[in-house]
Order: sequence, then C-alpha cells, then structure tokens
Amino acid sequence: MNARAFRLKPALAVITALLATLAAGCAASSLDLWQGAVVKSGPRGFVPVDFPAGNYHLAGLLKSEGGHELVAYIEGDGRAIVNGRPSSDPTPRTPQALDLALQDPAPNVLYLARIGQYMPAYATEANRPLWSDRRLSPEAVAAASEALDQAKKRTGALFLHLVGYSGGGGLAVLLAERRGDVVSLVTVAGLLDTEWWVATRGYRPLIGSLNPADSLTGILNVPQLHFYGTDDKVIPPEMSRVFASKGAFTRLARLPVQSDHYKAWTAAWRELLEKYVLPLRQGAGAPAGGADL
Repeated sequence: MNARAFRLKPALAVITALLATLAAGCAASSLDLWQGAVVKSGPRGFVPVDFPAGNYHLAGLLKSEGGHELVAYIEGDGRAIVNGRPSSDPTPRTPQALDLALQDPAPNVLYLARIGQYMPAYATEANRPLWSDRRLSPEAVAAASEALDQAKKRTGALFLHLVGYSGGGGLAVLLAERRGDVVSLVTVAGLLDTEWWVATRGYRPLIGSLNPADSLTGILNVPQLHFYGTDDKVIPPEMSRVFASKGAFTRLARLPVQSDHYKAWTAAWRELLEKYVLPLRQGAGAPAGGADL
C-alpha cells in the first residue's frame, strides 16, 4: 500500500463514522473537537485512525515514520464526570495527552483516546459506566490493548513506550502489567492507585474497575517515571509515593513538577522529554533504585 493510501484510508474511516453519528442526532461538539485535533496534528505528520476494538471503536492520531518502537500517549478521563454525574460526552475539551504527543520527536507516535471520546456513536448512555465507574475495567483495558496491537501493525513496531496522562496513566500501568512488549512506562499526574484515591478523597468506589496498584509483578523491572504536580488537588502528590511503596521496583523514579492537574504540563513537556524521558527510553542515565529525583 502506498503512503497516500495509508493516510487516506484511516482518515476517511474516522470522519465517516463521526458524520454518521451526527446524522443520527448526536451533538456536534465531539466532531468539532476531533476536527480541531486532526488539523492541529496534521502538520506534525499525524493522521487520524479508527481502531475497532471489541465492541467499541477508539479514535487515534498516528505518526508513522519507521522503526521498531512506538510511543503511545493515552488520554485522560476527559469530561467523564460533570457535576458529580457521568457526562453524556467524555471528550476532553483540552486534550492534554495530545499536546504532549505533538512534542515527541520519536518516529512513531500514537495519540490514543478513550472509549466514547470523539466517537459520538459510542458515547451512549449504556456505555457511560466505561468512563465513570468502569473506566479501568477489563474491557476498557482490552479495547486499548487491541488498539495498540493495530498501531504496532501499522507502523511495524515491535516494542512500546507508554505515556499516560491522569486516568490514562492508570490505564498505561494496567496495559504494561498485561503486555510483554512495553519497554518503558511514563505517567503524568497518573491515577496509579484507585483504592487509595477513593479512600483518601472520599470518592465513591470505582466498582468494576481494576486497581493499577494491585498487580505490579509484571512491571517491577520496567524502566518508569511518574511525574506528579506539586499543587495537584485531583491526583495528590502522595499517590505516586504510595504506588512506588507497593513493589520492589528496580528502575522507578518519581519526579515533581510545579503544576496543578492541568496547567503546566504542556509548557514543561519539552524539557521533561529531553532531560528525563528520552534518556529513560534509551537506557542511558535512566533513574533506578526507586529514588525520587
């Protein structure tokens, strides 16, 4: 398949799916946001991709320039909960993980949205548990894992570097625990321990979700960085410390960044990439021994 065909086919698939749902009466906001993301990422070499994943489809943006490694950025929960109730559309108004992905110099980079995000056909009332209580359910993990498999096939990559923002950080941990091809793991204000989060913040339990901190055996030797915001009121800085204390990690570090849950990550990411993330991927100067930086 030539390069032009590769770029056009996924783009048409996603746009066609979104237009079809609009015709069925869904709100235009998701399409507007998706078109904005496509336009924003296009000059950086990203093309839209529709990933069929079990009973769902996941929206993604993919840059494919060759090589055996794929960097996958996983979006946060978006507008999952509004005024204490599951929203009708979890699409993020400001896609933090996309803003980070667009700064990454790797040849192969994937931005992966979550179930219901940018996809009005799947932002249904029946699916609302999948961005509320069941946001980290086995089916949500399986859908994301299937999308990663498809992205690897498209790029020819053999190995994955996972980067997850907020709830996407928890999903990245769960994926790394269940896959054998993850060679580095980075979370940004990540939801790393749902049970601790619920207990300390007074939230209701995420019934049906997996807890990323429960099955750490498979990632104890995976090089990883967990960035946390010093002023984060959504994901407290203590969460990554609690997570790190639950396993005998050999190459884990926590790194503080002066930010709340939202504001400074995009501006700080280029420096964090160059100083910490890229060396972690290369295996040179990567933090080890579980110490804070």
